[in-house]
Amino acid sequence: MKLLKISNQEHAELDEYFDEVKSANLDKVSPEVKENKADVEVDGESIDGFDAVFADIPAENVTFGRIFLEIAEEKGLSMNYPSTAYFVMSKKSYLYHVLHERSVSTPKIAVVGDERAARNLENHVKGPLIARKFEELSEVEKKKIDTVEDIGNFTEGIEYGEDFLLFQEYSAGDKYRCLVAGDSLISLEDVSDGWEIREDNLRYSNVPAEVKNVVLEAKNALGTKVAEVIVRNNQVVDVNPNPDLELYSEVSGKDVYKSVSETLQEEAA
Repeated sequence: MKLLKISNQEHAELDEYFDEVKSANLDKVSPEVKENKADVEVDGESIDGFDAVFADIPAENVTFGRIFLEIAEEKGLSMNYPSTAYFVMSKKSYLYHVLHERSVSTPKIAVVGDERAARNLENHVKGPLIARKFEELSEVEKKKIDTVEDIGNFTEGIEYGEDFLLFQEYSAGDKYRCLVAGDSLISLEDVSDGWEIREDNLRYSNVPAEVKNVVLEAKNALGTKVAEVIVRNNQVVDVNPNPDLELYSEVSGKDVYKSVSETLQEEAA
């Protein structure tokens, strides 16, 4: 089986599970139309010759990512996430709407595009809040907010455009980062007392049934094969299309690359 890796990281551990592997940075990938047929070339080679794609596309490249994934889908290639799932997971302002519409438990949120839109926000979501700032779809700041005055300070200077703010109602509880790959689920628990879910506080943990259920509900609602689902107090607080596989491997001691590879191979079979 021939694998194409589209990523600015190596992910060399995936290579041993495939007969042939080609790796390319995002800037080496060229979607194009020839004779009214859409194609993607990687260093001049069409993706027609591949069986599976492992994509690791940042949110700021969402337009390119969606086009590339749509073409790969049309060609029948197996992928770690389809185009629609990738788009939804990358567009946080849309992600929570989709999860809510499909009855996945999430905190109540509010999305605002400028300072004026944040006025009287406390009438729509109840504190304390987790406030997140996004620029070009990438999160650049996150903090816990306890007062109305703090909301004003966080939104100050924000103008309508590509950037936006997302506010989530906060409730304390057990915190998990979960890697889901097909039917495999690896959970890392944050054992600290604070509101943040930090890499240096993680330990491998058997996932409780309630957490497993909400993680699988989120995965199925989005239609993705691979994702990171972040859970606090049995609610999905975020879904990441590009999990840190090295982190999961190091903390859990599990062969996460094998799980991802098997998922790609099952889809291609």
